[in-house]
Amino acid sequence: MRPRPINIDIHSGLVLACAPLLMVVPYLLTFSPGVGLLSFFLGCLLMGVALAAASPHRSVPLSAIAGFDWTLGVSILAIGLVSGIFGDQPVATIFLVGFGAAHMALTAATRYSARGA
Repeated sequence: MRPRPINIDIHSGLVLACAPLLMVVPYLLTFSPGVGLLSFFLGCLLMGVALAAASPHRSVPLSAIAGFDWTLGVSILAIGLVSGIFGDQPVATIFLVGFGAAHMALTAATRYSARGA
């Protein structure tokens, strides 16, 4: 098993910096209302999970946070694929699939442990 170089605190900081893009970009690029609403909702969930992970007094176990991160990444990617198959907005597909893939790559590289490396 390869070591995971990204600490959970760095992961949370990156997600907190990028999640607002998931909430704003669909409205700036005029995605369909349904895709925009789903994207905004998933961006809010992503920020909530990142805030829960960044808290010094975590009430949610890190294993659950990892599961939430994987689920959100797959959901964002799936919404992008569905919008590409059933919609006619290639920009929405590219943005959402790219964002979902990037989040899953970040999640795969994150060390979900309370201890340092």
